[in-house]
Amino acid sequence: MVEGISKLLAAVGKRVIDWDDCGDHIKIEARSRVRAAPCPDCRCWSNRIHGRYIRRIAERPSLEQQVTLMVTVHRFKCPNPRCARHTFAEDIRALAGRHQRRTQSHARALRALGHALGGEAAARLGAELGLHASADTVLRQLRSAHTGVKHAPRVIGVDDWAIARGHHYGTIIVDLERREPIAVFAGREAMVVADWLREHPTIQIVARDRAGAYSEAVEMALPAAKQVSDRWHLLGNLRESVERLLHRLGPQLRQAAQQVEVHGVQLGQQGLPPGWGLRNWQRLSDDRRAARVARYQKVVALHAQGYSTQGIARELSLDHRTVRKFIEAGAFPERAPRARGATPLDRHREYLEQRIAQGCHCPKILWKEVRARGYAGSRSTMRDTVARLLAPAGRQPIASPSRRTMACPSPRRVFGWLAGWRKLNPAEPKSGDHDRFIETLCKLEPSVGVARSVTREFLGLLHRRRPREFDRWLKRVELCHIPELERFAAGLRADLSAVRAAFTLRWSNGQTEGHVNRLKFLKRQMYGRASVDLLRLRVLGPN
Repeated sequence: MVEGISKLLAAVGKRVIDWDDCGDHIKIEARSRVRAAPCPDCRCWSNRIHGRYIRRIAERPSLEQQVTLMVTVHRFKCPNPRCARHTFAEDIRALAGRHQRRTQSHARALRALGHALGGEAAARLGAELGLHASADTVLRQLRSAHTGVKHAPRVIGVDDWAIARGHHYGTIIVDLERREPIAVFAGREAMVVADWLREHPTIQIVARDRAGAYSEAVEMALPAAKQVSDRWHLLGNLRESVERLLHRLGPQLRQAAQQVEVHGVQLGQQGLPPGWGLRNWQRLSDDRRAARVARYQKVVALHAQGYSTQGIARELSLDHRTVRKFIEAGAFPERAPRARGATPLDRHREYLEQRIAQGCHCPKILWKEVRARGYAGSRSTMRDTVARLLAPAGRQPIASPSRRTMACPSPRRVFGWLAGWRKLNPAEPKSGDHDRFIETLCKLEPSVGVARSVTREFLGLLHRRRPREFDRWLKRVELCHIPELERFAAGLRADLSAVRAAFTLRWSNGQTEGHVNRLKFLKRQMYGRASVDLLRLRVLGPN
């Protein structure tokens, strides 16, 4: 250990003359071998020693022992009579900066802890590692290390992040060529972002999402820069438009699901055995559905009386988008059943349905039977399954025991079937029921067939990067007479140059989204106790 410190001291013209082991503390004395040094102002060399003093500098601990360097520093007289500085000390910045009481390696260790953990947590962990420092000292070291943007960025990605969701937002900017964040600040308004962009005129390409504020900021600050719309957000906007169409066609979705017969037996309401029924959470789910039905009926009644959407929203304390969805639905929009993964009971499901259809309603008996077939689950799981099979609470029309129809899927799941994405989800069963459902739905509502064709063609164009075919596709969508898709096409037309760039350039906002995810992790780690300034330092990292 002393040999390593000797090499470190030799780099600044010092030599170890003595060291003392005090048990939990090691003191190392070092003297200077420097006989001349340049003045920091006039750069004139001087060998006239004015005096000397001792600096006590803390080094990183070794084998759980604190290490202190007792370094003798010479002070010289400046020989230049015109220099404003009369005396100066020799330079040992390679070991420790001016007025610092810890070595550079000690300071780097504190900065690494502060970057990883923040202030208080870094101070607590540092104390356990022998790096004793307060939280304020850790933050000062962290702030002193950051010097701003080191390279002139040329290609950047910009995205927003929530400081307080729904109230305050910030902006993160990533250098896509060097794959590192270069700026984090509060605010996502066009003027705030434009001020930062003006300070970096070397930017040529800006990858962003579909937010209008960022587009306006780039046009204001860097009109010559090329904007690139993110391809993932383009697909997300298309999905939202098609899902709004499917929400409006809720009755047709249910009608198509009722016409698709699936394998197995659909159980009806056959009564529950005496002494037991649905669990509290199942009854609560039914009660909440009944409340939603009553709210939907009130909205429909007020709309029939001539109330406006905003008036109904104020009257019933609902969001105006919920009111609009109820009015456009035409029938009560049922919530899709929650998607669940595979369970050990699935392979015994058909046997249970057959036994219940034969009249056996006792969960204990059914549990013993399926255990003999290899089921290792609990009796309570069996009880919940049988209770819901016997009491569907009117969520779907009761079918005859000999015919089972498909449960009405959610608009998001239907969009996945329309786009052909179901094979990408391992939990999605592979069967022809989905294809039959889509074909039935397209016959009931031809606009769904148009949406399927438009969606699959757009996916292919994005995958193959064909901007000319995209122009023809856009004209087709603008004339499809489907309000949701026409609004989507109008949005693309308003941002046409950035959308076309997404087909020709390789840049996207994927890196930026990844850094936003990391930023959210750090923000939650600080539990809202620190400011955006500290979050910025931790996201950008040590320079």
